[in-house]
Amino acid sequence: MSSDRAWDAYVHGMTEWWRPGLTGYSAGLEHIEVEPHEGGRIVEHARDGRERVWGEVQEAVPGSHFAHTLRLTEHGDVTTIAVEFEDLPHGGTEVRLVHSGWNDSNSEARGKHADWPMLLERFKAYAQHI
Repeated sequence: MSSDRAWDAYVHGMTEWWRPGLTGYSAGLEHIEVEPHEGGRIVEHARDGRERVWGEVQEAVPGSHFAHTLRLTEHGDVTTIAVEFEDLPHGGTEVRLVHSGWNDSNSEARGKHADWPMLLERFKAYAQHI
């Protein structure tokens, strides 16, 4: 898959590959909305109409880079996720993800963020089938 397709899957398909149990609404999650521009919001929408902003887009370069903040708990500083998408010379895309910004104020929430290998497998499966 191309880096453009991988970027689109990450940004526009987050509802499909992000595990609902890792959101504030869990099984009550309706969808995740991403406003794919600098300063845009990442918003969870619950089936009962509630909304919760859990991130802000810091950088959005289609096919190349997407960075956003993440706050899945009410306590502590936000963390930052930066994702790079690079086309490989013989086809396919390398995706590099860095989740940073951990400190004493948000260390309690870090356990919720140990699921990146599973999330990235879900992302890969989704991206390969769109």
